[in-house]
Amino acid sequence: MILLYEDFNQHKAKVELLYADHAMSMAFCKYRRSSEDAFFMPYATLTYVREGRKVVFLNGECYDMKAGDALFVPRNSILYSDIIVKREPFVSLNLLLGDVDTLLSPMACRIADHMQLQYYAGIYNMSLSTFKRWFKKKVGASPGQWMIEKRLQQAKYLLQHKRLSVKEACYGSGFEDVSYFIRRYKQTFGYTPGQAAI
Repeated sequence: MILLYEDFNQHKAKVELLYADHAMSMAFCKYRRSSEDAFFMPYATLTYVREGRKVVFLNGECYDMKAGDALFVPRNSILYSDIIVKREPFVSLNLLLGDVDTLLSPMACRIADHMQLQYYAGIYNMSLSTFKRWFKKKVGASPGQWMIEKRLQQAKYLLQHKRLSVKEACYGSGFEDVSYFIRRYKQTFGYTPGQAAI
């Protein structure tokens, strides 16, 4: 399940706010136990690993980060993060930039669910056609296109990092038809999900 950024590490990490104003905030995060999370980041963020190691999947790409590495995370991203703690804790500094954008939060946290777009339009008190126009203007893609893109990114994570089968990744990321899933995956990434799992 994908959580909101504010909720994903409440019980797992010590988080200390170092600085905050209207334009940015900086937080120190310390994990004493390994943690595997999927979360929606409504802020543009710069994350810097001070100690330890983590593997991050962002927009279909894998980043193996160690002490000294930094990663820019665009606003409204879904991250899959695997923090590895052995003897020493994992420590990072996270700089959150700009205002929060909660437009995509309801959809991002439920990308694998089979919710109708009418449900999301209702959240914003809009008709379906108004919601689709508004979404495309804000995001640059239709709600359906955006959901498929995020489901494909989740499937890639499930195949490559979690080592699920093609069928498990298909259903686990919200697709209902394996043939359609394979076709869309190949169109997007240039190879089949079976090749990704190798």
